[in-house]
Amino acid sequence: MSEAGLLKIYIIANKDNELNRYNNIIKQLNDFNITNYEVIDSIWGTEITEDIRKEYAKSDYSMRFHGRNMVDKPLSNGEISLFLNHIKCLESIKMNFDKGNFLILESDALFTKNFKIDLQKIIDNASFINDWDIINIGAGQQKYMKSLGYPKTKEIVINDTNFYKENINRCSEALIWNYSSVKKFLSYFNLKKDIDGPIDTKLDVFSSTGNFNIYWCNPEIVYQGSIFNVYDSHLR
Repeated sequence: MSEAGLLKIYIIANKDNELNRYNNIIKQLNDFNITNYEVIDSIWGTEITEDIRKEYAKSDYSMRFHGRNMVDKPLSNGEISLFLNHIKCLESIKMNFDKGNFLILESDALFTKNFKIDLQKIIDNASFINDWDIINIGAGQQKYMKSLGYPKTKEIVINDTNFYKENINRCSEALIWNYSSVKKFLSYFNLKKDIDGPIDTKLDVFSSTGNFNIYWCNPEIVYQGSIFNVYDSHLR
């Protein structure tokens, strides 16, 4: 059953290791009477063994591509686990659905006061865009992106939502996917199964091929608690 234009919302949260975040995001969803969500059985950074690193982090470095500063450093266990948790959400979508739109939220997502209404508006307005693969509804790294001159494309104004077609993500705390884009990205990832960067930069790289379109929306309706100093980051 569709709710707020979405067949399901997936939550990446680990109740055992981040109870405060878990409780807060569940409370936010309940406050908005959103029921079509699932908390995935997420992998925690301490569960990333050397065998998992060898299987997935083959390059054992993290490159920040495109507009981001280029950084060559080992991937943290938190970055690897978060990437695998996003993949777990996408695989669940592919297995259990054959169409529709979906939202993946990370545990530090903080909703704006009109979240549910605005989410429905974004979904409705995005229906007039025929080539979107991801709609980034979060404000993660907002200041940093502005310092790099983003957004660099002219806004597409549809009713009361501004969309920007970019080849880079702001972060990955709140991403809307459609079923086609889920299959497309999984096919791309499964070719090598190489985690050579965080999930957001891997999406940047795929977008640079011209086969995967990332849109930003404005106003943003989710803030990333670990960037806005509400939570400590788990990625370091």
